[in-house]
Amino acid sequence: MGILIQATALVYNVPIALNQAVSTRVGNELGANQPNKAKKSSIVALSCAIFTGLIAMFLMLTMRHSWGRLFTTDKAILSLTAAAMPVVGLCELGNCPQTTICGVLRGSTRPSLGANINLVSFYGVGLPIAVFLAFPMDLGLLGLWLGLLAAQVVCAAIMVLVLMRTDWAVQIDRAEELTGNHGARRKY
Repeated sequence: MGILIQATALVYNVPIALNQAVSTRVGNELGANQPNKAKKSSIVALSCAIFTGLIAMFLMLTMRHSWGRLFTTDKAILSLTAAAMPVVGLCELGNCPQTTICGVLRGSTRPSLGANINLVSFYGVGLPIAVFLAFPMDLGLLGLWLGLLAAQVVCAAIMVLVLMRTDWAVQIDRAEELTGNHGARRKY
């Protein structure tokens, strides 16, 4: 498990950077009464995240037999690592967009929505599936990662849906309300 976590930790640096950047950008654009720019920034960041997820998935697939050798020579661990790496790659395809969209939600003053989506996805969906697959179904490590994959799929799907349904004009109103800046509203 630790070897696989190292792979995800390495990849995570990109979506968390996108998260921080898009959070700031969306917040600034909303504060400047520029909903179209906030929306465009969100779409660009999401596109970068999907591209990053695809690259990560490809790398995990191609490195599935060599990644473990960076950490151990134990044949059993290498076999488990090689079997789980494709699932880990699929997890990153979900993790990159959902992490980035959390930044959009934070920038549009909706961090609790992102936290709640993560809570339900990982603890309500992923954890029960992981436990069921790992233990009663006897899939072990692979079952744990399949549970995480289920959580990532649900989380990313809900996050994308929330992003697609965002009314950016309403977000401008919320930004004005929160900052007390009801002044020179621009047409958008």
